[in-house]
Amino acid sequence: MFNKHSLITRLTLLLSLVTLLFSVIYAKLYYRHVFDEELARASDTVMQIGKTVSSTASIAAYLEDKDLATEVVNGLVSNDIILSAALVSKDTLLAKSILHSGPGSIQIKLVNPFFLSEHIGLIHIAPNTQIIEQNAQNIALGGVRTMLVVILPIIILLTTLVYWQVTRPLNHLGKQLAKILPGSAQRLKIDKHAHHNEIGRIELGINTLLDKAEVLFEQERNLRAEVVELEKRFRLMFEQSSSPTLLVKDEGDILLINDAAKDLLVGMGVDIDERFPENLGLYCKTPDILYTFTENSIKQKQVMQSEFEFINPLTQTTVWLSIIVLNTLSDGKWYFQVFLADITLRKTMLNQLNKRAQRDSLTGLYNRYGAELMLLDWIDNQCTFSLLLIDLDKFKPINDVYGHNAGDALLKHVASQLSNTMGTTDLVCRWGGDEFLVARLDITQQELTRLAQALLEAINQPMPFEHREGQTELVVGASIGIAHFPQHAENLKGLVECADVAMYSIKKTSRNNFTFYSN
Repeated sequence: MFNKHSLITRLTLLLSLVTLLFSVIYAKLYYRHVFDEELARASDTVMQIGKTVSSTASIAAYLEDKDLATEVVNGLVSNDIILSAALVSKDTLLAKSILHSGPGSIQIKLVNPFFLSEHIGLIHIAPNTQIIEQNAQNIALGGVRTMLVVILPIIILLTTLVYWQVTRPLNHLGKQLAKILPGSAQRLKIDKHAHHNEIGRIELGINTLLDKAEVLFEQERNLRAEVVELEKRFRLMFEQSSSPTLLVKDEGDILLINDAAKDLLVGMGVDIDERFPENLGLYCKTPDILYTFTENSIKQKQVMQSEFEFINPLTQTTVWLSIIVLNTLSDGKWYFQVFLADITLRKTMLNQLNKRAQRDSLTGLYNRYGAELMLLDWIDNQCTFSLLLIDLDKFKPINDVYGHNAGDALLKHVASQLSNTMGTTDLVCRWGGDEFLVARLDITQQELTRLAQALLEAINQPMPFEHREGQTELVVGASIGIAHFPQHAENLKGLVECADVAMYSIKKTSRNNFTFYSN
């Protein structure tokens, strides 16, 4: 099928155009050259003819014989290349042809037959330029036709050779390449006669390139297999990990979530399709802190860990989560891994341990350690408060008479009375033995006086007690020393000492009463 863009078509067209242009230029140059040559040759011929008849013409001029002169002129014009001629003696025109006009003719001098040095006439010969030009044109065209007859077969032969030696092998090469699958063992079939020509070297080069491509493809296949295997292992490890883990984009979209994380979050009523950390913030007791924690982790690109308390909307129970955020850079994009851990049990145990460590095992009130923690916190925050140190009066006889069970029951009774008298934000503590301590924030002197009186009334309430000899009522009093922070001391130790001084002062004087510390 004819293809105007094929190499052979374009080559044939190019050769034809070049040949045509060359032929035109050659024809013009050849024509000019032949024309000039023919004119020169005609001029020489005319001169030779003139010289040939000059002897007869000299006799005619010497004798002034017009008949002889006419024969000479007629003999000259009988030649095709001579247009006209005339024979002239010294002063007389002896003979001329019909077309003789004079200008542009060749003149040949005639000499005396007897005295060669004497000039006796002229022969005028006009060349027939029309015939000469026609001859030159015919010769030039003949040369061009000859050239075309020679060149056209050469073009056809050259085109055929190019087709068989270049175009056809290239087409064959292209068809073979189109059938080859990159990375396969397929190779080009090289003709044994083409090993040393350009196309053969191209085919050898292509086969070498295919060898390298096959090696690279094999390496790539191996790498892909390794990547797939690693990805499979990683995904298996990620999905089956018992540690709840999320992979999150920096915009908050969750890309991956393993089963452990799904179970944990779904169990907490968290929508895993929502963005992180907004989905957790809905149920967090401190959502602002959670958002700030996540934002800082993303900005600072650091590993950050914190613990947050949540309310499970399904069970209305408290859930504690430990959240670790790890930032990861991959392909120019930032991701962060979120590791979750349900630490509710640990938090509960810690709270119980803290409670046990801070609570008195007999009365359930704060012990000295727990009270000191709370009071130090108030002092650190510069809270104003009043501290009442309570020492029970006549407690030791009860222990001695009715035993330690009675003493313990009485301590629990006093603790209950104190708790009922104080508010939920107040501190109520068994300071040690039969000593108690209570404290209240921001209380006026009058309120404090009423509180001390109420505490005494509560402590003085009798407690029914069963013993071997029957039922009785146990009653104790209390001596209360009161000190204020920060008026009386700027630290806890000093403040307790002030209250202790006040308590012992009232115990020595009146008992079952209270007094304020005074310098």
